[in-house]
Amino acid sequence: MTNDRNYWRACDDKRLIEEAYASRDELTIALGERLECVIDIVDEAIALRQQRDELDARCDALRDELNELYAAIERG
Repeated sequence: MTNDRNYWRACDDKRLIEEAYASRDELTIALGERLECVIDIVDEAIALRQQRDELDARCDALRDELNELYAAIERG
């Protein structure tokens, strides 16, 4: 049985990669490898965004603390 394009579009990435590796067609295997690399890059980008957001929050907290210290110094 051959699945149509709509079937494959509905599959998650992991399933597509597994099927690509199980294929005998070199193009399909290569596309599966490429998809796996892209997914890794996306996962890394998500992790980096989370790290950036955490660092931004820490910077904001430090900036607030500095502003409080400056205000305390000005009050004398």
